[in-house]
This record gives sequence, C-alpha cells and structure tokens, in this order.
Amino acid sequence: MAIHPTAIIDPKAEIEGSVDVGPYCVIDADVHVAAGCRLYQGVYLTGWTTIGENCVLHPGVIVGHEPQDADFRGDRSFCRIGRGTILREYVTIHRGTIPESETVIGEDCFLLGGSHVAHNCALGNRVTLINHVLLAGHVEIGDEATLGGNAAVHQFVRIGELAMIAGNGRVLMDVPPFALTDTEGRVAGLNRVGLKRSGMSREDIHAIREAYRVLYSAACTPRDAAEKISREGDDAPVTRVLVAFLRGKSRRGLAGRPKRGLSNAPADQSTYEV
Repeated sequence: MAIHPTAIIDPKAEIEGSVDVGPYCVIDADVHVAAGCRLYQGVYLTGWTTIGENCVLHPGVIVGHEPQDADFRGDRSFCRIGRGTILREYVTIHRGTIPESETVIGEDCFLLGGSHVAHNCALGNRVTLINHVLLAGHVEIGDEATLGGNAAVHQFVRIGELAMIAGNGRVLMDVPPFALTDTEGRVAGLNRVGLKRSGMSREDIHAIREAYRVLYSAACTPRDAAEKISREGDDAPVTRVLVAFLRGKSRRGLAGRPKRGLSNAPADQSTYEV
C-alpha cells in the first residue's frame, strides 16, 4: 500500500492493501476502500462510504459528502461505489438524504469529468455519464445506459437499461429501456447502435421494435401497454425487461414521442415507424 505523506487519513478509516493514495487526499472515518483502488491527488472521501475493488478516482473527486438538501439534518446515510468503476476529474457523488438510505453506483461504471450524482440515486452496472451530466436526487438508471454530455435529469426520473440520452438534453420523464432520446427528453427511436454493440441479436431487436409499436401507437396507459405487450409478444427476455419497467412505480410519467420532423436523433439512429 502506497500512501503519500501529505494524505490525511482518519485512523478509523479502513484502507485495504494495495490501495494507492495520492497527495493531499482526505479520507474520513467510516470510509472503506477495497483492494486495488487508486486515488489520485486531492480526492475527498467522507460519510459512510464504501469504494469497491479496483476503482480509480481521479483528481478532485468527492464521494459521500452531505447531500445538497435543505431538509438534511446530518443523519447517518451511505454511499456505495461498485468495483471497477472509474470516476474522472471532479466527479461529485453525495450520500443519501434520508436516514439510513444510500446512493449507489454499480460496477464498471464510467463517470466522466464534472459529472454530479445527487443523493439517493441508483445507477446500475456499466453506466456511462459523459462530461458534466447532472443527476438530481432519487434518479434510477439501468445497466449499460449512456447519458450524453451536459444532460440534466430531473429528480425521481427512471432511465431504463441500454437507453441513450442525447447530449445537452433535459430529461423530465421516465425513459424506457433501449430508447434513444432527443434533446427535449422525448423518445425519438431505438438505441440501435447501442443494442448492436451490446451483442443483442437481430431477433431481440425486432422484438423490442414490435413492443415499441404497441407502446407508442396504442391509446392506453403504460401499464395497459405492458399487459398488451406481455399478452401479444413473444415473451423474449428483452421484452420482459420493457414490461417490468412499464409496470414499475413512476413518479414522473413516461416520456412521449417527438412531433414528426422535430427529432434531434442522429441520422444513423433511425426511428421506429408505427
């Protein structure tokens, strides 16, 4: 274990072997850093925070600090970072605001410089936040979702797995799995490039497309659409993912489609037709 002499580490902190702690890092009590992690200069870890194995925290990263919530009263809450996650320069991740609650970042996530994850957010595995993404409190993001640079997400929004959020976009409502959004947070089509890169088969992509036809062509609620998709679909695993999302609890409602001709989707990401 290599700890720079300028680093300040509380004796109660748990730092496992092979951790590399750079200059001027500050690690408070109740922090646990697992083996294989590297902390560049100026990292600040506080609160009841756990950093998983083999994470890399670049200069200026802050994890576990108090939430930006006027109602926060200093109660114990948690922050967990999954193994293999990379936090680039000046990423900030705040712990939960409700007593005993937590903010969770999954495994192998990649949060680029200046990204902010507010209190009580829950990110799945292999989530990517491009530079300066802003997540308000209680946001949920599914596995392998990607958020473009400068995207801003409203509190309590859910974003499904393998969704792609447009850069400079604002997201005010839930985005279903596998979707591609425009800069207004509307569902402009399927994230075809992301689906192909994930190794998804042509048959699964076809099943998702057919499910989206039902979801965005029927004059029914998302829950009604979920029942229809479940009843009429081919019960493919990817279809079940979409159905489970639509059946889940929503505080913000489901994002709609853009008016025809107004989509900001890239040209190589063709929209589905209904």
